[in-house]
Amino acid sequence: MPRIVDHDRRRAEIARLAVRVIQREGAENATVRRIARVGGFSIGVLTHYFRDKDELVGFAFQWLARQSFADLDAAVRGAAPGLTRLRTALEFMVPATATPSFIRVWLSLWGGAMHNPALARIHRDYYARWRRYLRRYLAEAVARGEIAAPASLRDATDLLTAAIDGYWIGTTFEPRRFPPRRRRALVAQLLATVLGRSAA
Repeated sequence: MPRIVDHDRRRAEIARLAVRVIQREGAENATVRRIARVGGFSIGVLTHYFRDKDELVGFAFQWLARQSFADLDAAVRGAAPGLTRLRTALEFMVPATATPSFIRVWLSLWGGAMHNPALARIHRDYYARWRRYLRRYLAEAVARGEIAAPASLRDATDLLTAAIDGYWIGTTFEPRRFPPRRRRALVAQLLATVLGRSAA
């Protein structure tokens, strides 16, 4: 009797493997042949699920994005709606314990998105979803009377998104400059700057 293969599980397994190769060796070395060798698969197994390296790497980034949002959901689950949840989400995006290998994966995505249309689309989808989270938390904070309604919810969301990206880069390359307590304080200061004194 032929063995039944869970194809979704197998694709996720390959995605995790691709992420591991990117973490260790960079996206440029995450070839189908290299990933197959590291995972102990034949190349035929990988090409059964993915046409080429670009499709495989793109799927791996989508898988990683889903995992990141699942972790974000878990991080904010116990936080009160509104400003507390917004602050928790922003702090989640600049973790004190981010590993160099994890950082390397995201920097590979950013670099690849500059010239790869498939990765650029994944990048846009990720940021569209992240902005929806921020808009929802901002709207909750306004509804609860914690902050005044921003003149432009879109502008406030984009400012927070851009600022937290810059902050993430800073904490990535100069972690000693941004110990955990200072990271939290700077997130509070960012909210106060973008949303007004009541956000501090």
